[in-house]
Amino acid sequence: MTLEVVAPERFKLNGVINFETSPVVERQGRLLLQETGGERWEIDLSGITQADSSALSVCLSWTRLAGDHQKSVCFTGMPDELEALAQVCGIQRLLDSVSCLAGESPVE
Repeated sequence: MTLEVVAPERFKLNGVINFETSPVVERQGRLLLQETGGERWEIDLSGITQADSSALSVCLSWTRLAGDHQKSVCFTGMPDELEALAQVCGIQRLLDSVSCLAGESPVE
């Protein structure tokens, strides 16, 4: 799994995000996002090939990190599997508040 820079302030998460890999990808993302200038982070989740509820924890951690740095964040391409988990966990509204279509302004 990787979080790669695809353009200024735009990132793409790829691979399997599960209880084993999520601490590594969260840490990797935290470092990468903190290095990034600008006012917003757009994170594309469409490259996730498999996810469990720990992937939601990673998204929430990065959302909190953005707020701590007075940045806005949005997520695009959320896989259906992850959306279903968010619904079951009761955090779908929270994730909806930080999701955006490419080119739209994210919620601050």
